[in-house]
Amino acid sequence: QYGRYNLKGDVCVDLSILELLETARIDIKNQGEGNDVKIRVLSGEHCKVLPAPWFSKNGTGYTLVAEDKNFLLELECVGTGNLVIRLLGRCRHVSENKRLPLFVDYTRLAVNDEVIFWELKPQWNDRPYVLNRQVTDGEKIKVEISWSAHGYKGAELTKFISLLNMTKGK
Repeated sequence: QYGRYNLKGDVCVDLSILELLETARIDIKNQGEGNDVKIRVLSGEHCKVLPAPWFSKNGTGYTLVAEDKNFLLELECVGTGNLVIRLLGRCRHVSENKRLPLFVDYTRLAVNDEVIFWELKPQWNDRPYVLNRQVTDGEKIKVEISWSAHGYKGAELTKFISLLNMTKGK
């Protein structure tokens, strides 16, 4: 069927659900009253920058959703404050107060050519990797991020996709 994928004949999955396992999410904000951050994607064709109202108290927040496994950003800070970069996975609710742990394996983070980490860091929505950095008005920051899809396999993958199918639209 169009828009569906058959996983070894066991589970039929909407491609939109597989997309949850194949995308990373990065939240970015220049924390401070009236602060903002301009985000330019320098490399990475499949990166979308979206407003994040839930992350906009004390500064305007944004979410970047990326299919590209390696990408480069340029951030321009508007206002002096604390730049917050959160590396996490996509959000999918099981119930009103509980989320599925959709892991993303971040492998590299560099800021202005300084490597922050170059090792496997599995992160998800409720346990993000958070980088805080003091910034000044007009400062431009280059951010490089690399990641891979989490290594869900076999029965674990089938079970996880079944849970995602049950929670579709939440």
